[in-house]
Amino acid sequence: MSELQPVTASRFYVSFDGMTDKLLKSVQEVSFQGQVKGNDKPLMSTKGGKTMRQATSTGFEENPNVTIEVYLMQDDKEFYDWMQNTMPSSYSGAGAGGGKWSDNRKDGDIVAYDPGDNEIMRWNLKKAWVKSYKVSDFSADGTDLAYETFELVCEDIKRVPVQG
Repeated sequence: MSELQPVTASRFYVSFDGMTDKLLKSVQEVSFQGQVKGNDKPLMSTKGGKTMRQATSTGFEENPNVTIEVYLMQDDKEFYDWMQNTMPSSYSGAGAGGGKWSDNRKDGDIVAYDPGDNEIMRWNLKKAWVKSYKVSDFSADGTDLAYETFELVCEDIKRVPVQG
């Protein structure tokens, strides 16, 4: 049996179709949750008055989500432009976008590395798009680097074997 090695949380990368070489601050909330039905009420009563319940999987409660934080760079707007292209054009003001949601969904990967720079884990994201956007706070006495936060929703996230 091979020796178990913990994964270092600080060695990672995220890329999406055509969007690479980004300065990432974090990947958060890689999550999806199954939906269960039938457990909230009895289905039947049996001999001896015993109540029977059945919990059944009925798919996902919501599509899988991922939140990424990307350092704000003066000449790099690729993630922001991606978000703008997926937003509906019918909104007025700041929320107006390109209205090309279906054309701008992207496949991507989250990759974890070991201390020797070897890929040790990978998650594939299918048909992701930007659901929400925000910019970190600016402050006259601040010392942190500014970053953008993008909440992504996708059709599927799978942890896949590392090709080695």
